[in-house]
Amino acid sequence: MTTTDPAVCLGGTPAFAQGIAGCSALLGENFGSALGKIFESLEWAEDEIEKVRARHRKHSDRLFHSFSLLTPTQQRMETEFVYRSHCRELLDRVAAGEDTRPGTAAEICCALLHVSQMSPMRSAAVGLYLRMWQVAGFPQWPELAEASANHEALEKSRIDDHERFARNQLKVTERRLTEITCAGKHHGEPVHCLYSRATAQLALDLD
Repeated sequence: MTTTDPAVCLGGTPAFAQGIAGCSALLGENFGSALGKIFESLEWAEDEIEKVRARHRKHSDRLFHSFSLLTPTQQRMETEFVYRSHCRELLDRVAAGEDTRPGTAAEICCALLHVSQMSPMRSAAVGLYLRMWQVAGFPQWPELAEASANHEALEKSRIDDHERFARNQLKVTERRLTEITCAGKHHGEPVHCLYSRATAQLALDLD
């Protein structure tokens, strides 16, 4: 993915309000609600970027330009804690120089929840779900932690295999940074960005 400054100036003008009203009339009464969810997700993603940049200042510029990696892949990412977890894992991978294509813990939880609604899951699959719930940092309950520990004690190696398989199956091939260009501004403010030179390029060979 080629990335540029993700800052976008929206709203605050009569023309913009007229445009929203026109789209709502054309696309239906749910358009405004859907648009609101999109903007809300953008805010969550930007917030997670800033938090990870604060933890990994050495890679701050690269993380700023990683916004394009944070596209939601599951409908349940409309839930804040699910989407934020997905963003955090991908951004932590960017900071560590790791492959951003394999499925995240949040993506695996979403996929397993879908499977569980169609048919009962076997014990090792339940163990994987509980492990990924913990890894994703989703809301915790003592019962979940205890159940996860029991499954890990009985079937850790099978859960390991299932995790490798799930992350590979949920891999998003195009979810990777190949080149970064920057206009020398972040959110409209001039910056000394590592990628602001016209010839600056980041090549990550993750194959």
